[in-house]
Amino acid sequence: MKEADISTPGVAVFGSCQAARWMVRVMQDQGFSVKAIWARSNMEAEATAQSLSIPFHTSRVDDVLLRKDVGLVVIFCPPSLHSQIAVKALGIGKHVLSGVPGGLNQGECLRMVQAAQYYPSLMAVLAYSLRFLPSIVTMRDMVTRGYLGESVTLVDVRISCASLLDTKYTWSCDSGMGGGVLALLGSHVIDLLTFLKLGRVIRVHATLHTMTKTTDNIRGIRQITADDVAMLQLHLVGGTFVTISINSCLSDFLQEVTLCGTAGHLTARQADLRGRKNGASKDDVFHLGTDLGEQASGLPSLHADGMVRMVGELRNEFKSRQEGQQDKASSAATFKEGLYVQAVIEALRRSSERREWRKVELLQEEGGGMVGQ
Repeated sequence: MKEADISTPGVAVFGSCQAARWMVRVMQDQGFSVKAIWARSNMEAEATAQSLSIPFHTSRVDDVLLRKDVGLVVIFCPPSLHSQIAVKALGIGKHVLSGVPGGLNQGECLRMVQAAQYYPSLMAVLAYSLRFLPSIVTMRDMVTRGYLGESVTLVDVRISCASLLDTKYTWSCDSGMGGGVLALLGSHVIDLLTFLKLGRVIRVHATLHTMTKTTDNIRGIRQITADDVAMLQLHLVGGTFVTISINSCLSDFLQEVTLCGTAGHLTARQADLRGRKNGASKDDVFHLGTDLGEQASGLPSLHADGMVRMVGELRNEFKSRQEGQQDKASSAATFKEGLYVQAVIEALRRSSERREWRKVELLQEEGGGMVGQ
């Protein structure tokens, strides 16, 4: 654990799951001082605080948010609580790093957006960590430089991994509470389309399936509704066609993102990036990454790697603010970008329910109408 950096604010972490505990260690290693932890029960909060040497623990949200030694709130608890905690934290003047997708619906995400707009000096970002991988950053640079030609015609994404379910019945088993491969993995891919500057999604088609409806520990009255297979098709504004295939029925986490253009293609397979121009006989190697494994994070290896890099960038941003330097544009996803991802997810869910192509409709104001993309 590094000694706390005085330029970084004190941190409060909401959550006691494996990912939240891992996040505490990452924050501490990056020079942040974790001052408080929140969990659903006092017993859980106390056990987590003791194991991670955190001075304050509670099961009351306000007790954490009102602490003067806390300046940054990290939200890694069940998604049903993300919006409520984020909005309260911003209202009290705290910076916020929220887990994804940030809310259970567009209404919750919109409240987060409005709170962030009301306090523009505060950092309000989502943990879409794939943006920080060197292979993805390099891919965006290659697209910008025109490696793929005049336009990107096709994006093909394939993800497979082990089950995302907990051993007992929790929110991860319920698609309505934020569980399933679409919300937990597909949201990252939708955000990538924004980061790679490929254009907004106009229309979508989806087939979502729940293959595992019961397990040895989850059976009886409660059934699993979280999707473990997702086949997605998206049309983007510029004409790019996107296909995404995700399943959590295998074991190791594997991710492959391929962009095809008029002059060649680029493929980010795990942490590597390769490309090939039309007519070339072999691949160009742009980045070779090392698979760091899951590092006991409870997250896919690529997400964990990106998260460590994201926390490092946040630390540098706080340091720049402390030194009075002008804020450089952060790579992190804003709450507004999170609202857009949620709009696409909702359109995909409606498409799967009704078995038809659906337009993406973005909620502009609460109680107001939806605006097509």
